Amino acid sequence: MNNGDDFDDDDFLNEDEFVNSEGFTNKMQEFHDKMRNESMAEAYRFISDVGILFWVRNDQFVKKSRKLNILNKMVSYFQGLEEYEKCAYLMKGVNKLSTENEETKESV
Repeated sequence: MNNGDDFDDDDFLNEDEFVNSEGFTNKMQEFHDKMRNESMAEAYRFISDVGILFWVRNDQFVKKSRKLNILNKMVSYFQGLEEYEKCAYLMKGVNKLSTENEETKESV
């Protein structure tokens, strides 16, 4: 059931690569990079689909501190790719969460 984008473990773990540990290390790094790229893209699509401010305000299952951590990591990732429009969009959520944290601290 391989549609071209699926992970092919036979190709990934062929015997020649195990003989050459640098080749194996390179394959592992490629795999890691691909998974990170796909994860960040999917997370961005999800947040974009539901709306950044809606997600920030209404997702009751994720703590605000965790949301802020996620958004900061995503901003850093997209800055590295120079995708500044995505960064600006994500920063709306960062700013909203930061403002809410400051308001919470002041009211305590």
